[in-house]
Amino acid sequence: MRLFYEWGGKQLQKHGEELCGDNLAFSRQADSVMLALSDGLGSGVKANILSTLTTQIVMHLMENELPLGEVVETLSRTLPVCEIRKLAYSTFSIGKFSTEGHARVVEFDTPSVVLLRQRKSAPLPYEERNIEGKTIRELEVELKVGDWLVFVSDGVLNAGIGGLYPLGWGAEQVARFLEEHCHPDLSAQQLADKLAEAAWDLYCGKPGDDVSVAVIKVRHKLTVTILTGPPADRSVDKKIVDRFTKRQGFLAVCGGTTSKIVARCMGNKSLEVDLATMKPDVPPLARLEGIDLMTEGILTLTRTNELLHSGTDQEMVKFQTDAASALLRLCIEVDHIHFIVGLSVNPAHQNPDLPRQLGMKLAVVREIAEELRKRGKEVTIETV
Repeated sequence: MRLFYEWGGKQLQKHGEELCGDNLAFSRQADSVMLALSDGLGSGVKANILSTLTTQIVMHLMENELPLGEVVETLSRTLPVCEIRKLAYSTFSIGKFSTEGHARVVEFDTPSVVLLRQRKSAPLPYEERNIEGKTIRELEVELKVGDWLVFVSDGVLNAGIGGLYPLGWGAEQVARFLEEHCHPDLSAQQLADKLAEAAWDLYCGKPGDDVSVAVIKVRHKLTVTILTGPPADRSVDKKIVDRFTKRQGFLAVCGGTTSKIVARCMGNKSLEVDLATMKPDVPPLARLEGIDLMTEGILTLTRTNELLHSGTDQEMVKFQTDAASALLRLCIEVDHIHFIVGLSVNPAHQNPDLPRQLGMKLAVVREIAEELRKRGKEVTIETV
């Protein structure tokens, strides 16, 4: 089975600086995920410009399918060297992770990546080579579901220097911390946040260096299929519902009429409406055996769209019980959202006294899809 890579990143700028001198970049392609972490020489604006330039070059070249080895050679020839300190103006870690499980990592003067497998730090088979006078470390490894890869800048290893850890936190202590905290239920972002928070605490809230953490979590892809609106041709109701219920992952239905069709096609199963979840602007949830989430249609979709446009995240609706919040949570929790939109016209939605968007279900779905894609989700839309 193809692997899915969830990513998360967290950065802290050096105390007294307006910008972080490190830069992180992630990119998802059809068959791989790419990561670049760069640490600009020094800190502040100049370092930020240099590190950003580095990650942009990396991503541009890799997205245009230049082999990783050639990307490194291009960087090595392109990046200048400080004439006074004789150091490269930026260092970098680059990772490419295929959906088949093959990972390749290239590092130049950055801390080694940490591979966590079964909550233990695993040894890594590095090889070194010289490119344009720079010593480059390379690593190739096969990944499994449950693995974590954690990339850090040296600001993480230096945390606590002169204090709790006179020589800094160090790679071994960082690996030990990650072993203790890489719980399977955590997201990649949550683990990145935990590590950065620990570094912040060791710096006593005044980081002496820029801090960057990038986390890759290896798992199976999570999907949801959302059926909303009856098909334009009533004769295909059963066919559409059968295909819908056989799809892998979570199943959600949005729409009162659609819910009744699904219940009928699933053997006249009874619908139970949960009035406790009703809000003034959002109708209540319903329950149906075999369906993970069942809501009203256009009003709930419109409210979900508003929440997405306002920047609402999972934490902000964590304890909300209304249908729009539940739909938003589900869409944020998964990686791929597939909409099946029925094109049958509901006469009630053509009432001129109702909001204009009520006659635009497909348009609202498209807006939701656009916002979800901005959050890194894969979204597909099918009309029936």
